[in-house]
Amino acid sequence: MSYDLPIEQLIRPVILDCPPHTSIRQAAKRMNKARCSSILVVDQGRPVGIWTERDALNMDISDIHCIEQPISTVMSTPVRTIPGQTSIGEVTLRFKQEGVRHYLMVDNEGAPRGIITQTDIVQNQGVEFYILLREVKSVLKTLPPLLSANQPLAEATRCMRETKQDAIVVEIDGVLGILTERDIVRCISRQRIHATCGEAASKPLITVSGDASLYHTRRVFTERKIRHLGVTGSHGELLGVITYSDILDSIEHNYVRELKKTLKEQERRLDESQRYLRLAEKVFESSFEAIMITNIDGVIESVNPAFSEITGYPLQQVIGKTPQILSSGRHDAEFYRQLWHELLTEGRWQGEIWNQRRNGEIYPEWLSINTVRNERGKPASFVAMFSDITSRKAVEERLHRMAHHDTLTGLPNRALFIDYLEQAIARAHRNQRMAAVMFLDLDRFKLINDTLGHATGDQLLIATAKTLAGAVRQADTVARLGGDEFTIILENLADTQDAAVIAQKIIDSLAQPTRLEHHELFVTTSIGISVYPDDGENGETLLKHADAAMYQAKDRGRNNYQFFTADMNARAFERLVMENSLRKALERNELTLYYQPQVDIHRSRITGMEALLRWRHPDLGLISPARFIPIAEETGLIIPIGEWVLRTACAQNAAWWKAGYPALRVAVNLSLRQFRQTDLVERVRLALEETGLEPQGLELEITESMAMEHAEDTIAKLQQLKALGVSISMDDFGTGHSSLSYLKRLPIDTLKIDKSFVEDLGDDSGDAVITRAIADMAKGLRLKVISEGIETEEQLAFLKTHNNSEVQGYLFSHPLPAEEFAELLKKPFPGSRPPS
Repeated sequence: MSYDLPIEQLIRPVILDCPPHTSIRQAAKRMNKARCSSILVVDQGRPVGIWTERDALNMDISDIHCIEQPISTVMSTPVRTIPGQTSIGEVTLRFKQEGVRHYLMVDNEGAPRGIITQTDIVQNQGVEFYILLREVKSVLKTLPPLLSANQPLAEATRCMRETKQDAIVVEIDGVLGILTERDIVRCISRQRIHATCGEAASKPLITVSGDASLYHTRRVFTERKIRHLGVTGSHGELLGVITYSDILDSIEHNYVRELKKTLKEQERRLDESQRYLRLAEKVFESSFEAIMITNIDGVIESVNPAFSEITGYPLQQVIGKTPQILSSGRHDAEFYRQLWHELLTEGRWQGEIWNQRRNGEIYPEWLSINTVRNERGKPASFVAMFSDITSRKAVEERLHRMAHHDTLTGLPNRALFIDYLEQAIARAHRNQRMAAVMFLDLDRFKLINDTLGHATGDQLLIATAKTLAGAVRQADTVARLGGDEFTIILENLADTQDAAVIAQKIIDSLAQPTRLEHHELFVTTSIGISVYPDDGENGETLLKHADAAMYQAKDRGRNNYQFFTADMNARAFERLVMENSLRKALERNELTLYYQPQVDIHRSRITGMEALLRWRHPDLGLISPARFIPIAEETGLIIPIGEWVLRTACAQNAAWWKAGYPALRVAVNLSLRQFRQTDLVERVRLALEETGLEPQGLELEITESMAMEHAEDTIAKLQQLKALGVSISMDDFGTGHSSLSYLKRLPIDTLKIDKSFVEDLGDDSGDAVITRAIADMAKGLRLKVISEGIETEEQLAFLKTHNNSEVQGYLFSHPLPAEEFAELLKKPFPGSRPPS
């Protein structure tokens, strides 16, 4: 099997489970009957724990009553889960790294789908490809403890627990037997916990020679349906006991590469010695690359297992036939004529070819054919080796598309822009959101180009590209179509006003003087905007309409933006209505706060929460902050709204403290206008004093860009706030432009890593490098780190591995109203859970 095969294809979708009140004896009885090494404990359809054969060792079975306890008192929790799409290779590494033997496999929605064990990996992964040439004694570990037959079973469990062994050897009337965790569970299920080691052990101990291959050992395991084998020396003495875990530990990724190197070496020296011949035969069977051997007439004489896996043809269906059965029809006669000519004249051929599997699927492969000559130097046969490069081709195609960029500015060109636009439209349709296209050019660019020269014009275009990229959001796309024409894709818009705000930001940014060598240039731009789906449902239409709107902007005096649609007045009126409603929202008690927990992932407990503003409009329903906060900022309403948020959050947290809930901190975001208030410190002091909240119960969040603006004044104000006893956190860290010299001087307690760096965490991704760097830097500055936007178990596992202490995101909880958040605080915190 391929090492990249997902584990969901290995195991049966059957899970042995029981409710929490099930007795240990009943659970053990069910495990014994099912020959299963674990049982999942499920409460109201949700896994709450797991009990395994290893857990049986932690019980004091000298007490007969212990086995009648509920399984919930001894189960392991939380249950370790792993997605079904995880590859065999990754699971193998995680078994070894985390020291566990069972994972609960879940689907994309987090629902349980099966239990994956080390035994499943060894039995199904095709481990013989790795271990065919190794002897069993090469992976043998220490000899398990030896107990006499008359010692009690409780002594055996104590010994196994203390020595961290899953089995012990028992001497019974001069014959060796073995007592395993499964035997312990069987005794529990049969209420024979007062039995002796001799009565409980399996005997005799089945053994293999230490010189036997691991391939042979694995076959004995499978045929005898056992999980422990004794290993004997040359004189029959017991050297130790080998288990599935020992075989699993022996798997090494680099070994496959060595086999391939050996294979190539053996192809050149097939006739040199019988030893090399035997080695080549073994490598032939274990190679991940498909191998096909034909005679001089091209008739297939042999293929290896990888050939059958890739093509779908078993050995018996291809012997005696020609490679023509794999032909896809994509190559003409001239292609094959050149192939055979090179093979017969040069002795080898290598290249890419498209072939067809047994099921009719056409796929690309990288094929190498070598001519094997007899002792007289005459061609005797051909050896073809190939690998399926479907995945590699897909990557190459993506890279090829990404290479379609404008050579001057580095921005996407027209072809790539259209590709991105169609993808954006598809996402907008799927998410029921708006997307916008901006078409803009530089006013009177031709005059600058003609007057100052093309070199200066090119520099201006490069500077413009940088300005545009800095003026839009990270998720947006800026492209250059040619000349001084640029286009922008704006995604995930809730309202056309969002596009208007960005357009004005671009106009303002380009209005700043541009310094190019000896010239200071002032440029303006005209922008046309079209909106999906109102102005078109495909990229070509939207681009055409945005272009038309751009010319309308030029006709209206340049240096402005125009929407293609003629409903600007209606949209402006709608915004005016929202502004007027927002002015009355406070007095009408329409604003409310939601709370999202911040979680210590290592201690699995809530340490704080962030207060998040919501507006329940009587007619429009729940309005996103993204729609009304910009209006509040522009109109100055953010000052009274921010004051209300601060006092409401403080009062609510003080009430929770007084009611006996855990003494958590509440994080409140400060807007730029709030932070620049000269009496901010006094306002915070009064809010704490009048609501009765202790200062340590409040954390104030500022953004990175706020902190860096007028940095010296910021440091002074933060020091005053810190003197009150409140905490300070820097929100959206990593998205701005922090100066490290100022950062180390800022009196802050916490860095909040922006969720944009968490979305694609992986050990080799750029986001992973940045996240680790921020965590390491914070540790050096003695700052706490909170990672935002945690939505998957993979993100959580990465952060746990790299010692991030606190997180916040949908994986644990959506933002909740105060009453629902209070209910959350009443319950034992269960750890991560799928987002609802």
